[in-house]
Amino acid sequence: MRSFIKKYWNFFIYGGVTKQEYQEIAEEVREKNRSSLSMASICLVIMFAGLFLGSLLSEMMAPNRKIYGLIWVCFLIIQILCQIMKKKGNHFIVPLWYVAMTGMLAYAIILNTILRRDISATTFCVIMIAAPLLVIDRPWRLFGYFFLVLCFFIPVDFHQKAYYLAYTDTVNALCCIFLGSAIHMRIMRTKMREMIQKRYIERERDTDKLTGCFTKAAFERMITKRLHTSEHHGILLIMDLDYFKSINDNYGHVFGDMVLHTMGDCIRHSFPDNAMAGRFGGDEFQVWIPGEFHNKEIISCLNKFLADIRSIETPDNKIQIGASIGVAVCPVNGDKYSVLFENADAALYSAKNLGRNRYVFCPEMRIRGKV
Repeated sequence: MRSFIKKYWNFFIYGGVTKQEYQEIAEEVREKNRSSLSMASICLVIMFAGLFLGSLLSEMMAPNRKIYGLIWVCFLIIQILCQIMKKKGNHFIVPLWYVAMTGMLAYAIILNTILRRDISATTFCVIMIAAPLLVIDRPWRLFGYFFLVLCFFIPVDFHQKAYYLAYTDTVNALCCIFLGSAIHMRIMRTKMREMIQKRYIERERDTDKLTGCFTKAAFERMITKRLHTSEHHGILLIMDLDYFKSINDNYGHVFGDMVLHTMGDCIRHSFPDNAMAGRFGGDEFQVWIPGEFHNKEIISCLNKFLADIRSIETPDNKIQIGASIGVAVCPVNGDKYSVLFENADAALYSAKNLGRNRYVFCPEMRIRGKV
């Protein structure tokens, strides 16, 4: 019984997935909502532009001219905002969707209850079915919104129309919201499952099995994407294990793999939770730490990481395991990945030339350190 309640609770709150799964695909959900709203707004801009032009030529459509023009301008603005969000981030796309639906429903209510009192509210009912199918949002929020719309529509309809028409409109609207909600929940669950499956496949493809870090291609892709958004502040680290070839030659590849696996663990334990690590092959790793930091914070993380690496013991204790690290700060040392990589790589070689087992910041920072 408890599992049954939990299943349908998740279905109502998160659309049939768990909270953790929903959070993992939240960014993809926002992008899909932005894409669908952009497409819908383009179609509506074209449609209402045509209706507005028609109202200039037809006396029958002339009474609706102002509302056609108003809706056309509204969705033109929404289309512009969608394009802005494509570059700046989609954090406000769901509220914008509700603004768009409110505009369409307001148009339908005015058209079907005030301007035309002698016909059924067909336009309103069609929107009640169609609108939930275009947006992906938590069912409780979406259905709550449409319930409030119905609470507004029904009194207005009864006030403006004859009783039998208002009664018919109410029954039709209730049937439409029930049908639209049922279809929406089914489609939403299918879409979310597809996104979760896709994300799982991508995670398997993009993860280095030995260290748990991202692969080279995945790391470059994600950092390049971040640097093209507002989240461009951060620190890029390039690091090599010192004398790793000697470790493999003296103690075998099994021990070498253990060292690489431990390297991945040390990165995760030493740097902030939002840091991203990538293995570029062999013993070369890169770490991206997003945000702005004081020098002391980064130096503390670097010292902790170097201390953890030095704590790895070889079977005969003849080789001291360490790491050389080059550090580049964005945007001080560049705001493109290729530039940051070049600067961090130059700092890495400076660390090796200075005796290894240390970190070196780019020349602009003029900071060097060793455990």
